[in-house]
Amino acid sequence: MGSRRDFLTSAASAAAVTAGVSFGGVVGARAAQSILAVEWGGNYVDEIKKIAAKQSDVDINWQLHAGGAMVILPKIKAGWPHPGIDLLTGWDPSWQAIVRENWAEPVTVEQVPNLADIPQKLLVKDSAGNVINIPRTIAAIYWFYREDNTPFEITKLDDLLDPRLQGKVLFPAPSLNSNLQMVALALHKGGDERNMEPAWDFVKELAKSGNIGRVANADTDVTNSISSGETCVSFAGGSFTTQLARSIKIKNLTKLDQKTGFRTFLYQEGWCVLKGGNTDAAMKFANFAINPENNAEFNRGIAGVPVNVKAKADDEIKHMVFNSEEMDQYVYIPDWSYLSEQGDAWMKRWEQEVVPLL
Repeated sequence: MGSRRDFLTSAASAAAVTAGVSFGGVVGARAAQSILAVEWGGNYVDEIKKIAAKQSDVDINWQLHAGGAMVILPKIKAGWPHPGIDLLTGWDPSWQAIVRENWAEPVTVEQVPNLADIPQKLLVKDSAGNVINIPRTIAAIYWFYREDNTPFEITKLDDLLDPRLQGKVLFPAPSLNSNLQMVALALHKGGDERNMEPAWDFVKELAKSGNIGRVANADTDVTNSISSGETCVSFAGGSFTTQLARSIKIKNLTKLDQKTGFRTFLYQEGWCVLKGGNTDAAMKFANFAINPENNAEFNRGIAGVPVNVKAKADDEIKHMVFNSEEMDQYVYIPDWSYLSEQGDAWMKRWEQEVVPLL
C-alpha cells in the first residue's frame, strides 16, 4: 500500500512471458523488444503475466519487489544512472520519491495514448510539469478482520488491545503500506502523520499486551497468516482483503464513524518508466495494459478499481468506491510526499522501540 498499496515476497526474477499476439492482433516477423519490469508478487504478477501473454511485441523479464514498494528505491539509487529496470510498479509515495530524484521518463499521450482515458487527478507531475506515472489501479487500504476466526465483533480500534485477541493481531512493519497503519493509530489518538507520538504509544502498548502474533513485512505475509487462521485482524490493501473474501469471511472496516478509529486511505498504483532503459518498449506495453479491456481484466483479477474510465468495475469492490460525501466522512488523504521521506526513520524507531517488546 500500500497493497496498499504496497508489497511482496522475492527479488528473484521470474521467467519471461513471450507467447501471444501482437498489439495489432497479428504476430510480427520482427524480433520483440525486451524489458525488465518490477512487479508485486501473488495475484499481481499472475494477472499481469496474463495480459502480457496477449501480445508479442515486448518480451518481459519479471522481477518481484522484495518487500514494500519503497524497499527497491535505495537499490535504484545505488545503481544510477544504470538501474537495469525499465518499468517499475509503485504507488503514491513511490512517485514522490522518484520525482525528487528525477528518475522518471516523462510520459505523454503520444507515447501512451490510453492515458487520455485516465482521470487527470491521478497523474503525478514533476516540477517541470511532466507526467511521470502511468496509473492502472485505484485502491483503498484499511483495517479488516476474519469473521469466522475472531472471538468477538471488532467495532473500534481500541479493541486491538482486548485480551481475547492474544496473538491474533497481524501488525504490518512501518516498511509496509508507508506505515499508514500507524497513521491510523495517530489519527485515532489525536495526532496525524506529522505527529506520530500517539501512534508510537499505542503500538508499544499493543506489543506489550502480547496481542501481536505476527509482524507482516510483505503483503503475502498478510494473506498467508489470515488465510491460515494464525491471526485474524490486520491492515492491508483492498485488493488483498477482497481476494481473501473469495474464500473466507472477511469484515472490511470501511465506511465507519470516525469515532471508531477505523479510517480508510485511498491510493493509486501504476508504473513509472525509468530513465536510461528501453523507454519505447516499456511505454508500449504499459499502454497496451491500460486499454479498457486489459485494465478491467487485470483489476478484476487483483480486486482493484480500474483507472480507465471506459473499463467496468466489479461489484465485489464496492466497499472501496466512495462518493463525495463518503470521501469527507470516511477517507483520509495523507501527505504522500512527507510519508515518502519518513520510511527509514520510522523503521529504525520500530526496530529500536517496538521489536524488543514483541
